[in-house]
Amino acid sequence: MEIWIIALIFIIAAFGILAMLGYVKNETDRLQLKHFLATAEFKREIEELQKQHSFKVESDRLIIDELTAQVAELEASVGELEAEKTKLQTSLDKVRLDLATEDLSTTTIAS
Repeated sequence: MEIWIIALIFIIAAFGILAMLGYVKNETDRLQLKHFLATAEFKREIEELQKQHSFKVESDRLIIDELTAQVAELEASVGELEAEKTKLQTSLDKVRLDLATEDLSTTTIAS
């Protein structure tokens, strides 16, 4: 009779061990699924951030190109204004020289 009691205890212990293994397997599967879902969400967020970053880089590149074109236009305008300034300075110098020459000749004639 003692052998049957010991055998019954071993059978109950075996069922307990099998139940614990099933629980551990279930928990392991649940944690793996949770990890998989978290990894998938993280990858999705990374891809979204990469898309936003590439969009930002492209928009910044377009703004830089536009500003570069504006700078080139302004540099051309500066060149034109400098050429016009040089012409005006030359004309002003000529007018001053003509006035000085005219003033000198009127002063010489009056003396």
